[in-house]
Amino acid sequence: MSRTLRILAAPWLAALTLALATAAPCASAGPSSGELLLNPGFEDSLETHPWMPSAWDTSQTALPTVFFGRDTFIAHGGRYAVSVANTSTLVPAWHNWSQTVLVGPESWGKDLVFSVWTRSNGLQGRAYIVLQAYRDTIGKMTKTWGIPRDLAGRRLGINKLDDPLLDLGWKRSYFSEPETDWVRREVRVFLPYSTNVIYVRCGLAGMGQVIFDDASLRLEVARPAPALPLRTNLLADPGFEGDGNAWEYSMPPYAGMRIERDTTQAHSGKASVRCTGSAEGVYQARAGVCQVFGRGLEDKRVRLSAWVKTDSLKGGMATIRLYCNSLSRGMTQSEPARNFDLTNDWSPVSLEMDVPSDAVGVWAWFAYTVPATGRVYYDDTSLEVLGPSTTAAPARTEAQPAAKKPSAPAPAKKPVR
Repeated sequence: MSRTLRILAAPWLAALTLALATAAPCASAGPSSGELLLNPGFEDSLETHPWMPSAWDTSQTALPTVFFGRDTFIAHGGRYAVSVANTSTLVPAWHNWSQTVLVGPESWGKDLVFSVWTRSNGLQGRAYIVLQAYRDTIGKMTKTWGIPRDLAGRRLGINKLDDPLLDLGWKRSYFSEPETDWVRREVRVFLPYSTNVIYVRCGLAGMGQVIFDDASLRLEVARPAPALPLRTNLLADPGFEGDGNAWEYSMPPYAGMRIERDTTQAHSGKASVRCTGSAEGVYQARAGVCQVFGRGLEDKRVRLSAWVKTDSLKGGMATIRLYCNSLSRGMTQSEPARNFDLTNDWSPVSLEMDVPSDAVGVWAWFAYTVPATGRVYYDDTSLEVLGPSTTAAPARTEAQPAAKKPSAPAPAKKPVR
């Protein structure tokens, strides 16, 4: 039996033009064809459920406005496709289908490519596919033992704040066309030494409906690391003149949180990005926009800069920050830059940092702390390579472990969205 969502036929929904997601409870490597996903076409049913496809899971937000389905109404291939639909953005959340795959040394030093066919119906906001590579001890044992993540952490004796989880590769592709026929989407990440857990997700951040079918996850020969030019802005759409899909929007699930492109305020050009929130929120968190870079920045000195404007910002501080994920040191971060609160006209802010020699990911953040009231604007952002690191250490290959035992990394975020 399938769960038939007739959202496609609902004219009222078709007229509608960074939340935590529970990791899927585990799929192991696929057949000898090289396909790593189980049930990539959503054709096989879960025996204990009337409509869920086997090997896949859905995010959990407890919001009544979100609908997941597996349907024969429209499919790209085979009989079934899956969909996610949402009718409200009062609480920002990333609703997605997901699967978890364990990998080992056979995958290190290769590229992992995730692809899926998508179809949009009445989309307002952004849909996406994302591929995340982690060194995740608890996640690995959650699958191995077949128990919930919290229980696996307790069995391992790892407290939540001491979780050594570290993202080693991250690539998301957003798309925002309101209506499309079937379109193939693809993302690729390099898998460095110690990667053991892969998360793939297909989802929606906004309103409308997106349908997914015929997914695939395969290893390929790694492409060379890019040669990055000096004193050239590496950020995509740095002035927010485009549709915003080059950026990650990160928001905790607090009512009233919004991140949007704004054409009424700009330092230059026609637009900036605006972050707004409210005083509601159970804990202090980071909200804002960011971009992530993989290989190519190792042993480089980089500069991050932006223009910032605040309007009646209370309860939070706006700033910029670089975070580097290193195989030997875990997560490291830049020195603090200038903070902004209350009301400030457009002001420049910048910082510099040496990227570790074994860095596998660099996150460029333009963010502020929430809950907070008021507005924060960013414009004319930049990330540049200035030259070699001023504290460069001897380089080593990414396929080899560190010469000394890694120190405990700073608390890292769980796999999200």
